[in-house]
Amino acid sequence: MAFIKPVTIYKGKGTTVKINQCHNPGRKTNLFAVRRDDKRGYGEFLGEIRFDGAWRQYVFIPDAGTKWSASCGRAIFDFCEEITKKWRKKWK
Repeated sequence: MAFIKPVTIYKGKGTTVKINQCHNPGRKTNLFAVRRDDKRGYGEFLGEIRFDGAWRQYVFIPDAGTKWSASCGRAIFDFCEEITKKWRKKWK
């Protein structure tokens, strides 16, 4: 995935979760990659955020085998709500 711009959404003890907006050619909605960075410099892919037409909102699709803390999950879901609100405002 080619990143357009990074957004840091959660900082814990030594771990940071980042969301990067990605190129999504031919689509009307944005695509975001969620990854974890820590002090060792790893960039583990955790999942993606994309628009789901059936739900009519942005949803988080986790990668298999990933683990989540409550605060990290809340931060990601808050981000989903925020971009869904922006999308709805744009289409009204």
